[in-house]
Amino acid sequence: MLVQKPIADFAPVNARMLESVSAKVIMAALELKLFDRLAGRAVRLSELADEMGVMANRLEPVVDILVAVELLERAGEKYCNTPVASEFLLSEAPLYQGDAMAMTMRFVVSIEDSIVDLLSGGKVDHSKAGMGWAIAKNMDGTAQNAKVTGLLPVVGFIAALPGFDGFRTMCDIGGNHGMYTMAVLERNAAMRGTIYDLPPVIEQSKLRCEQMGFGSRVMTKGLDFRTEALSEGQFDLAFTSDLLYAFKSDLDEIMKKIAYGLKPGGWFVSHHACDRIGPGRELYKASLELVTRLAGYQSHFIEREELKEALGSAGFGEPLFHPVPGTVGLITAARKLG
Repeated sequence: MLVQKPIADFAPVNARMLESVSAKVIMAALELKLFDRLAGRAVRLSELADEMGVMANRLEPVVDILVAVELLERAGEKYCNTPVASEFLLSEAPLYQGDAMAMTMRFVVSIEDSIVDLLSGGKVDHSKAGMGWAIAKNMDGTAQNAKVTGLLPVVGFIAALPGFDGFRTMCDIGGNHGMYTMAVLERNAAMRGTIYDLPPVIEQSKLRCEQMGFGSRVMTKGLDFRTEALSEGQFDLAFTSDLLYAFKSDLDEIMKKIAYGLKPGGWFVSHHACDRIGPGRELYKASLELVTRLAGYQSHFIEREELKEALGSAGFGEPLFHPVPGTVGLITAARKLG
């Protein structure tokens, strides 16, 4: 039979295939400084096209997509930025996210073009990934992402820990851009920090801290935490963000390494993804988990009970857990006993 009536509705699946272009439209708009050109004003399409040096009839569906994803508003014949675009997509905005978005897109493209091969056991070259974190634009991207995800709640949480005013030393394992270290030190003028990261990364970390005025208070050291350890009993605070998932298969050993570097009574604080925080964002969580597993890691999510068990075996007391609202992030804190 040539003509057959469908039972189910395939239209949403069909639409998904075409809607995937919207992410690349946003990146193209950033590259062309479209949001910057609309900063503080409403502009007709023809005027905007002339300023950008592009064809108006081809720009029109671009701005229509940006209206549909709520980054532009249309008022009569004119277009303007939404509050979201003004806060996060203007290149001079304090919370600009362009480099973070570009970094995510580069990583996702490297995975999504190889899904079938990776599902069948293909490998990702992690040595290239390690070198990638040392690239200034990537470090800018991770710093930008921190500003709108964990930085504010994490620093507030740490500053509220018992005895924080008496802290004098901290380390940030996998500290990369150094934003967490510098923000914590900003809350306690007597503290000094050490950022540990892979040797190719650490010079760029040092440069960032110096440029932001923390060169005299932050030390940077190359460390491969897979094979090396911290010096014994040095720190009042040890911190990690979005790192523990890389060691999920060996959390007990990693927690012991961290405990070894802490003073008695010192605190460990982690900011990482936790899948069981609550329902919602299921497509985001499944997508994050897919790219993580295809990249060769066990999972991006570490649940409370498995981390609690690893902390207990390493000599930490009862942990504190604090979900980060609006994200899949979980702040975990525990104090070294003894």
